[in-house]
Amino acid sequence: MKTSGWKSLGVGMFVWGLGGVLPPSAEACGGPVCQGKDVRVARSATGDVPANVPALVAVHLFRRTLDIGSVRLLTAEGTPVEATVTSGALGSAALVPTEPLVPGNTYRLEVASPCTHETQTEAATFSVGPALPLPGVSGVLEAGTEQHRPLQVYGGAMCSVEVEGSTRVLGFTPSPELVPFLPWVHWTLKVDGQPWAQAEHGAVGPTGDFTVANRLIFTRDLLRLFTVCEDSAAVERPSDPGLAPGVHVATLQPVLEHSGIALPPMEVSFTQTCPEPPDPGELPDPVEPTDPVEPADPVEPTDPADPAPKEEGCSQAGGGLTAVGLLTTLQFWRYRSRTRRT
Repeated sequence: MKTSGWKSLGVGMFVWGLGGVLPPSAEACGGPVCQGKDVRVARSATGDVPANVPALVAVHLFRRTLDIGSVRLLTAEGTPVEATVTSGALGSAALVPTEPLVPGNTYRLEVASPCTHETQTEAATFSVGPALPLPGVSGVLEAGTEQHRPLQVYGGAMCSVEVEGSTRVLGFTPSPELVPFLPWVHWTLKVDGQPWAQAEHGAVGPTGDFTVANRLIFTRDLLRLFTVCEDSAAVERPSDPGLAPGVHVATLQPVLEHSGIALPPMEVSFTQTCPEPPDPGELPDPVEPTDPVEPADPVEPTDPADPAPKEEGCSQAGGGLTAVGLLTTLQFWRYRSRTRRT
């Protein structure tokens, strides 16, 4: 088991909708500097927006409240488009055009940076596609496979601690009619009726995959559940124990911003477990050490001047056999000599 204390997260280069990027921070347990480019506008992967989208959404990457007075919609030629702007969920700004968007036209959404040290305006240009049926079905939620392994538990800002635990990722398959509107949907996951995690607009993709949470805002990922089973090896124990072992029910609630449509929640039951410690009675008996073998007495070296010792036993028999062989050979040569003379 590893021993690990709180450590700085290496936050990767997360790409968010419009192209805002979260740079890695060198500060341990501290947030990066606010930047205007961290404002993003929700839109589809192709850059199109359905003509009947209930509201356009702008979000700041670090959950800073946007100035709704600075949000405005323009045509491609720069003509202002009449719209109503309100504060949306999770620190977003929601813009609702007074007139429906025109399919085939190009628009530009502008919003001022919420950073006090910046006065720049961020903007996104998008094209409008045809109107689509608003979703009435959310999709399917599955429990996923439980895994027992080391896991990181986040305690806010950019800190984490490694513990032994149980984790599972819920499987979500969005309905085909919800997929085109996913960039404007925000999410809440509850477990046993209690809030577990939230995710901002666009956090869930068309295949049900989810974006890893921004640790400056969320300490839990939307569809990832966990249970802390063993934290005694950690230098500092996590303040978040996760779920208790046992049976639970997860409820995923999607909300299409400013749609007025109550998308049905999805539920799934699952069981969290922790590995059972081994029973001391089932452990194998320890192997008793054997007595060490005593080394043999060393052989004393002989004096080179002494004659070699006489061989005994089978060596004498070997010598006798050699003499018999020599006698037989002499008799054979004598026989051959007599035969040649005759």
